[in-house]
Amino acid sequence: MPALSLAVEIADTVAAAKERRQFSFDLKSKAQELANAHPDAEASVGDVTDILQEESLAAGIVPTSEPGV
Repeated sequence: MPALSLAVEIADTVAAAKERRQFSFDLKSKAQELANAHPDAEASVGDVTDILQEESLAAGIVPTSEPGV
């Protein structure tokens, strides 16, 4: 179930960004934050980055690699 918790939080992150009309966010720092918050999911930061990017793009959000963009 740890992976499910991570997946739900990724979905919540994308949904919240879309709801706030925040159509970009710092992908790498958010992926790091989510991976650190769910160590039992055994997902690397790279895995979380890839999934977060795919889900964001599918929702029309363009994740960035730089803070504040």
